[in-house]
Amino acid sequence: MRERLAAIPGIEIVPGDWGTGIVARLAGGRPGPTVAYRSDMDALPIREETGLPFACVRTDTLDGRAVGVMHACGHDFHMAILLGVAAVLSEVRERLPGSVLFLLEPAEEIGAGARMLLEAGVFEEGREPAAIFATHVHPSLPVGRIGYCPGYATGNVDTFRLRIAGVGGHGAYPHETVDPVVLAARTVLALQTLVSREIDTAKQAVVSVGSIHGGTKSNVIPDEVVLTGTIRTLDPAVRDQIHGAIPRLVTGIAASAGAPEPETRTSYGTPSLYNDPEVVTRSLPVLRRVLGEENVVAYDPAMGGEDFARFATVVPGFLFRLGVGRPDREMALHRASFDPDERAIPLGMRVVAELLWEHLAGPDTAE
Repeated sequence: MRERLAAIPGIEIVPGDWGTGIVARLAGGRPGPTVAYRSDMDALPIREETGLPFACVRTDTLDGRAVGVMHACGHDFHMAILLGVAAVLSEVRERLPGSVLFLLEPAEEIGAGARMLLEAGVFEEGREPAAIFATHVHPSLPVGRIGYCPGYATGNVDTFRLRIAGVGGHGAYPHETVDPVVLAARTVLALQTLVSREIDTAKQAVVSVGSIHGGTKSNVIPDEVVLTGTIRTLDPAVRDQIHGAIPRLVTGIAASAGAPEPETRTSYGTPSLYNDPEVVTRSLPVLRRVLGEENVVAYDPAMGGEDFARFATVVPGFLFRLGVGRPDREMALHRASFDPDERAIPLGMRVVAELLWEHLAGPDTAE
């Protein structure tokens, strides 16, 4: 990607501590603001099963086990679109008002890349954009359609780890123990009441336990059980409310059984993506002009995560969905058979190029 970008006339590779990411800049020949466009880069630990002639056959290791390597979330499409947009805008750079900052973000899948770039100063030294944009392929939309969601569009992605301690013993004599398995079961059920009984019904939230580990043998009551899970919210206040409620709930259940105080740890992860309503409103006429009124559709907020959200907490941002669905098959992101329709790439290039131009030049001079 660095070589391809550097070969485009007018593109400057910006030096910095970007890790495996890349930052590039295209300066226009006319005065104007800076806007940014982000593409994520990383793949997933999935063994590809598309059967395509260019399917990735590489393997790697993750947590000591062999895994495949696959762009099962469309980041290869995103990189191709960014390269295309850079080439298109390069051809008209003498008429381009302002500058475009291209961000190739690493480690998006683990929610680490955006923070790394921001902490390394990607928006410093005169590079702070007036707005930042991104697109993400989505198989729920057919090729030729785009989805948008003003305001909160994805969830805050947080985690928790609970170590529930007890007093182990023989399964035949539970009265001589403090059974952490039973406490864990009560905890799993009680966690669901945080949403159903403590959160405003007009707010969205999800608390899910993803793993339970405890015990080694059927007739032995263990000394501890460890639970891990995810917390998904949209509203920042609801996010903080659940983080505060989990320790209270878990500690209370343990105390009711005379168990030791449990260890509770909640961690804040990727924030909720907030699509700036003013940026979205200004962008919609461009999207409709390129694809047609009927092909630009609104979608409801979802609880998936998107690391682009960190950029959008610093400057106004807008991420939209790009349709890549095929009429002859069902597809899903993060699936080994994911094979998006490549006809979406030139459409994505055109939409992004016109969108960036609009936010640089304004509606009266857009071309």
